[in-house]
Amino acid sequence: MTDQNPNPIPDPNTPPPTYRDWREQRRAERHARREARWQRRSGRPYGWFGGAILILLGVIFLLQNLGLPFLANWWALFIFIPAFGAFVTAWNVYQEHGRLTRGGAGSLTVGILLTIMAVAFLLNLATSMFWPILLIAGGVVLLATAFLPA
Repeated sequence: MTDQNPNPIPDPNTPPPTYRDWREQRRAERHARREARWQRRSGRPYGWFGGAILILLGVIFLLQNLGLPFLANWWALFIFIPAFGAFVTAWNVYQEHGRLTRGGAGSLTVGILLTIMAVAFLLNLATSMFWPILLIAGGVVLLATAFLPA
């Protein structure tokens, strides 16, 4: 059994690789970025999300078939899917940069606005009241993110 470190520390005495031309160097840089991106993504278990959605849909249809009272606008649950994706994107941007950037704040805002819309539809709240609030909140976030670093 070998005791090799999967991420060895580069030797400072080793000269950097030499390339014949700039195209080869760009290819090597792109390949290194792809590999780093793949390694970051490979440790995230997102496979459960599809299964959870199928189970939730099954429970909704079962409750409706049994005649039990359930949400009238159950279709609004689908709005939570892109909201969840926006929250995950905001979290990934935050983890990558160690702070909230414009991109992360934008994703977080989209997630919050979609969640508010979904809750309003699920609970049959008067949406005429929420649209102006959503517009105001979106404008406030745009103004606030203008001062965040890119």
